[in-house]
Amino acid sequence: MTALIRFELQKVWRKGSFLSLMVLLLLLNIFLLWYLNQPTGDEPPLSAYKAVCQDISGMTEHEKLTYISDLKEQADGLSLVEQVQSLYGQGSEAGDSLAEQLKESNSDIYEKYEELYRTGGYLVYTDSLTKERSLLDELYEEISAVSGYDDYLASVQKNSSQLGGISIFQSSTAEENFGSRNIAKSAADHAGLSSENIRWFPSKGMTMAVESQATDLLLLLSVFLFVGQLITEEKGKGLFAITRSTKRGLWADMGARIVAVLIHGGVVCLLLYGSNLIYASSMAGIGNLSASLQSLAPYVESSFPISLATFLALGLITKIGVVFLLGLLLAACAVYSSHSFIPQLVGIGFLGLNWILYAFIPSYSHLNLLKHLSYFSMLRTDTLFGTYLNLNIMGFPFSRTSCSLVLLAILLSVGIVAVLLLFRYGNRLSINQTSGYFHLPFHPHNSLFRHEGYKILIANRGLLILLAFAILLGWNALGKNYTPSAGEQYYQSMMLSLEGELTEEKEASIKAEQSRYDEAFAQIERIDQMVAEGSISENAGDSMKEPWYSELAFYPWFQRVQTQYERILSDGGVFIYDTGYLYLFGQMDDDFLINLLLISLCFSFAFANVMAMEDSKGLWGLLSATKLGRKRIVRHKWMVCSVACLGITLLPWFFRGLSISSVYPMGEIWAGIQSIPQYQGFPVNLPLILFLMLTVLSQLISTQLICAVVLLISKWRKNYFQTLFLALLLLAAPLVLAQMGISIMRWFSVWPLYGWTGMIG
Repeated sequence: MTALIRFELQKVWRKGSFLSLMVLLLLLNIFLLWYLNQPTGDEPPLSAYKAVCQDISGMTEHEKLTYISDLKEQADGLSLVEQVQSLYGQGSEAGDSLAEQLKESNSDIYEKYEELYRTGGYLVYTDSLTKERSLLDELYEEISAVSGYDDYLASVQKNSSQLGGISIFQSSTAEENFGSRNIAKSAADHAGLSSENIRWFPSKGMTMAVESQATDLLLLLSVFLFVGQLITEEKGKGLFAITRSTKRGLWADMGARIVAVLIHGGVVCLLLYGSNLIYASSMAGIGNLSASLQSLAPYVESSFPISLATFLALGLITKIGVVFLLGLLLAACAVYSSHSFIPQLVGIGFLGLNWILYAFIPSYSHLNLLKHLSYFSMLRTDTLFGTYLNLNIMGFPFSRTSCSLVLLAILLSVGIVAVLLLFRYGNRLSINQTSGYFHLPFHPHNSLFRHEGYKILIANRGLLILLAFAILLGWNALGKNYTPSAGEQYYQSMMLSLEGELTEEKEASIKAEQSRYDEAFAQIERIDQMVAEGSISENAGDSMKEPWYSELAFYPWFQRVQTQYERILSDGGVFIYDTGYLYLFGQMDDDFLINLLLISLCFSFAFANVMAMEDSKGLWGLLSATKLGRKRIVRHKWMVCSVACLGITLLPWFFRGLSISSVYPMGEIWAGIQSIPQYQGFPVNLPLILFLMLTVLSQLISTQLICAVVLLISKWRKNYFQTLFLALLLLAAPLVLAQMGISIMRWFSVWPLYGWTGMIG
């Protein structure tokens, strides 16, 4: 039996194409985990969570609570000061009045943190106060829930005691209901728990590793691929009739296939979720796995007295069983059906129906049993073991986890028996060779460009891949949340009023603003002198300086105005509001790196088979003898890919331009590039429109290079999966590593040519 199992596994896993698909699934899983957990807007980066994990690793639970509470109090106080300064900076009576009211009602907090806000140096884990506060709010909520675990347990027991006290005065004929039984069961389930082994740390790393729905989908996809190769392909060759007639062909052979499906599910599950844990640990940090499950806020209500390591093990074992159930369903359909598409159709229908039950039935519905016992509910092992829920079955509470595991065991038993019996007594031992491919009609013509375009984009499904990545690129650009700070709003208002040629009126406005700041500096210096001479106390001096510090709140942004003013006086030029251009050219965000990664992935998937498609059918010998010849065919393939390259490269510019300009207006398009301080050292003072065209041209050249590399590998290897693997390794892997924080890796790609405008200056 062991030899049969090993043979069935090797029969599939030793195929180069299948191994390539598994490697592709692993790489795709890591990419999706990275992509779907990219911080947007004011969300803190993953590195902030890892830094917190490292900083609290040696603290006691009380010290952790004190540390996070102090940081949150500081962030809240600094946010108050920033809000007051922003209101003062509006320059209106209403804003000044609101600022005074806010400051007076929180005078102690304002006085405590005003000096720290002015001097800076208060950011610990992120690069902005908004992100810092968002991080600390989240962590404070988590540690408050975990540190109050004893209170939570006491409240569960208290509810049960109160219910018992009430029942004394009830009539002896009074019947219990689900609510009263559920409270009593909850108390009994939580009775043996305590906070003894609680070791809190941020839950971000753990939850992103175990709650990835993308990983679950890839895991299910691997089962479709494995069963299709293990049973459907062999049945299509008519080998089932021979296999079943052998000595061990009735039970042992199909039994080995069933075990092979189980082992495959276990191996892929370990690979995908193991990679999740490694990635999450390296990027967001994962703390002590020997701590109790209730150490993490999302799982604080669980009634299982287990460690986090046990939680991971139980979740993995259960997930393997759930995946095995899908494998049995597909295997049963493959054995029973005489059509190759039936297993996939039934599998997709089964998953689709269960997704509808899971997603659309409300928890309060009388049909909630169908929701909580659905396939996707069992697949969410983090909720099975990490939360607490009792199901109402005929008025009695039953643990959702117990019900799900019992149901899973029953379904697995039925599935194994069904597959064996269908193979033993079934009479459909081959696949009907029917064709049902959908294709767009091909109209005869004499255009080689159109012909190659049809082959690459339609027959080779390249158009679908291009459209999918076009949506990703557009969503990445339009999904950016650009939120100008109070200082940026001040700078924007001033620069939009100054934009264009320097005039006497604009110069007077700048000098008036400069005089206001000079007066504030002079007053602060005078007050410091009075404190030094002893004519006033230090506390009185601080109180006298507060309104002048408020006047200086936006001075750093005014210095940007001064920089442009001084350049115009010395070298000529015009005022320009440059923030939008700095975003557009990659100086103020990392969009270029993400876009280049997506484009590299797009071209690798879409064009890996362009040169290999003729080799797979041995057509080059025939095509080389035609009038047009091989060179002209290759040239037109390159032309088709180049046109697709052009569209995909220009797409992010269109969407980024729309998104950025809606928040940061971009005018003076004919101004010289040296008008922007970051590009003062650029050798030629090109108009902004020409500089923009130069930037786009350089990106087109870099994406054409990416396309050329993919086509050359395709021509060299003559195999889609080998080309795809090598292209991803050469083009995408360095960019993924660069995005993960290994900055030097971007130099091993076309990044210097693609993103040079974000590096100079």
